[in-house]
Amino acid sequence: MNNGSEQSGVVQVPFSSALAEYLERIRALGAMEGVDGAVALSPTLKPVLEAMHHVLAGGEVEVRILRDGQQDIFQELQQRADQATEATNALNQGQGRMVVTAV
Repeated sequence: MNNGSEQSGVVQVPFSSALAEYLERIRALGAMEGVDGAVALSPTLKPVLEAMHHVLAGGEVEVRILRDGQQDIFQELQQRADQATEATNALNQGQGRMVVTAV
């Protein structure tokens, strides 16, 4: 994975096209806000990310849905996440390298 780009802070990580499509869709739906060079996580997602960090650090969280979102978008995102995981698993079968997914 090293192509000499670590000097510029860029690292190439292979992942499935399904994951790239999922990440682009959540970005398009507003997960990130701002313009290039000044992009930040949407403030409404910050507590969700912090909760995930607590879980990954061995903590326990409780998640409540206060109001359902648009069902068609919810289902689309669920399906995209599942497809990204399936595609990543398929790419990693029998490979000598690892393809990453963040879903």
